[in-house]
Amino acid sequence: MRLFLTVILLSFSGAAFSQSWNLDALETEIYQYESLEEALAAPRDSVYSLKLKSRLREVPPEVFTAFPNLQWLDLSKNRLTEIPANLGLLKNLKKLILFKNKIESLPPEIGQLEDLRELIINQNELQTLPEEIGNLKKLRYIDMWSNNITHLPKSMAEMYALEEIDLRVIVMTENEQEDIKLMLPNTTVQMDSHCNCGN
Repeated sequence: MRLFLTVILLSFSGAAFSQSWNLDALETEIYQYESLEEALAAPRDSVYSLKLKSRLREVPPEVFTAFPNLQWLDLSKNRLTEIPANLGLLKNLKKLILFKNKIESLPPEIGQLEDLRELIINQNELQTLPEEIGNLKKLRYIDMWSNNITHLPKSMAEMYALEEIDLRVIVMTENEQEDIKLMLPNTTVQMDSHCNCGN
């Protein structure tokens, strides 16, 4: 059964993007492929959205090399422990969804996704993010709640487009929470009110 979702039009200007980080703000219906086989059978440049949920333990290499116009990649609810460096090949990617895996780290090559607007990495086992994430100058939103992160890379201070970051269900000291807020003064930072203040 075909599943349609809303994604952002490539043809809108950068000024239009400044309205909101939410990719649903400017929308058009496009087909979302839910199996790699189906996507590979289609004209490769017509695949804009791919959602793979098959208890994957690793990402098929074709995901990164076969679809030059891929904008929306959903690999959530799998059994992934890592994301390969080939992620950096997805130059047109605007939204990356990786929640509910067992990912322990992101590759430095994530910094090559210069058009990325949303990064959804909650419910993983991340302890930190690579410094190269600061290269994502168009990133508007990061959801990383329920990870093991206690600090963020200093390079994120230069992510001036970042509007919101979700750090709930992450145990931090008051000092760690304050450091993040000071580093991102123009970003809405969601945190739990409680902290591991005894450490």
